[in-house]
Amino acid sequence: MIRQIPYPADTRAKGWRFELDHERIRQSDTWAIAAADVRPWLLMLWMVAWEQTPCASLPDDDALIAARIGMAAKTFAKHKAVLLRGWWKAEDGRLYHDVMVERVAAMLAKREKDQKRTAANRAKQQAGSSDVASVSRVTSGESHASSTPSTKHQAPIPEPSGSGASAKPPRATRK
Repeated sequence: MIRQIPYPADTRAKGWRFELDHERIRQSDTWAIAAADVRPWLLMLWMVAWEQTPCASLPDDDALIAARIGMAAKTFAKHKAVLLRGWWKAEDGRLYHDVMVERVAAMLAKREKDQKRTAANRAKQQAGSSDVASVSRVTSGESHASSTPSTKHQAPIPEPSGSGASAKPPRATRK
């Protein structure tokens, strides 16, 4: 049965690491039925697939798969049932594996999250720089009609001398 392509055809790892889940691998049925000398080839398949375009796929061509993993075509043919266990064909004619598709989906989700975070930070920085620019215009001599100077930090205005108040300013008292 041919399935849908799980992600865009131009999806690439672009330096994204492919990490092996050792526990999951050791518990898999394929690992259990694979002969000890075939197990490294299972890992090699995943590594090679990760570097393909689209990421985590293989061509549906036994000779090419064998060549890519460095295995003799005869040896590949002998172990093909185990090596390609769990791989399925998609509409693009390439082979995919559910575990690999999960890894690509996680990679794409992380990239999208990072892009959104970066865009939000960029927008925040641009908004902050425009606020700084408007503040610097005000402090550099431009005035706004609605602005009134603050007297909060100014000295109090003394009362006129004829009002009966003493000419001496009041002394500050300690509490």
